[in-house]
Amino acid sequence: MSIDLPSSVEEQLRRLAAQQGRDVATLVQEALRQYIERAAITDIETDEVAETQAALVGELPDIVEWKANSV
Repeated sequence: MSIDLPSSVEEQLRRLAAQQGRDVATLVQEALRQYIERAAITDIETDEVAETQAALVGELPDIVEWKANSV
């Protein structure tokens, strides 16, 4: 895949990669991976919100204790 960037963005990426001692391609791949993961997490339809919230509540530890303390 090829991404065309303005020269100013490419220059900033090169500087950041040099500061971190990383390859530009690795830096860009990591940024894209994080973006895609975040988009996948938040990309739900409005009719799925309640179902998604209910599923996520099950993953929270001690939810009963938390609800009791918030009243």
